[in-house]
Amino acid sequence: MNAQECLQILRDVKDVAFATVDDKGCPKVRIIDVMLVERGKLYFCTARGKDFYRQLMGNGQVAITGLNTRFQMARLEGRAVRLSEQKMWIDRIFKENPSMNDVYPGESRYILEPFCVD
Repeated sequence: MNAQECLQILRDVKDVAFATVDDKGCPKVRIIDVMLVERGKLYFCTARGKDFYRQLMGNGQVAITGLNTRFQMARLEGRAVRLSEQKMWIDRIFKENPSMNDVYPGESRYILEPFCVD
C-alpha cells in the first residue's frame, strides 16, 4: 500500500484520532475530521482559540490514526502546518464537506484555520 492509499483510508474513515503535545509535553488526543487528501497531504481545520489550535501552533507534531470497517489501520506522523490563504482553503474544505455548513453557517466558517500534514 502506498502513502496516498493510506491517506485515503484516513479520509474515508473521516473521524480519526489526532494526538498532539501540550506546552507541558503531555500527549492530548481528540477526534478530528479529515477534510481533504490529495497529492500526499492530509488537510483538516480547527477553530482559533481551542487548545488543539494552540498545540498545533506551538509544537505542531501530530500523530493520526484511523481504522476502517475492513479493520485496516492507517497511521500518519508529522508536523501540521497552518496554510496561508485561509479563506480559499476554508471555502474549499466546505465545498468538499457540505455538512460543515450546518456547524459553521455563513461567515462563521472563517473562525476556522486550515492545516495540512505532509
